[in-house]
Amino acid sequence: MHRSFKLASQVSRIITGEPALSHWGFAVQAIMALIVIVLLTLTFAALEVFVLGDESLSALEAAMAIQEH
Repeated sequence: MHRSFKLASQVSRIITGEPALSHWGFAVQAIMALIVIVLLTLTFAALEVFVLGDESLSALEAAMAIQEH
């Protein structure tokens, strides 16, 4: 099983011309992808606060007031 997987990955590399990623290479790419996702999320949240301003806070306060009663 391991041998056939190794052969398939070698054939895939030959066809695509891309070198195989090592475990560390994959880990680095995964971490970079997570960093990009976090930065995009924070940017979107900052833009939302900038655009909505105090409206989002007043909506939150109104929702909390409803729950208290």
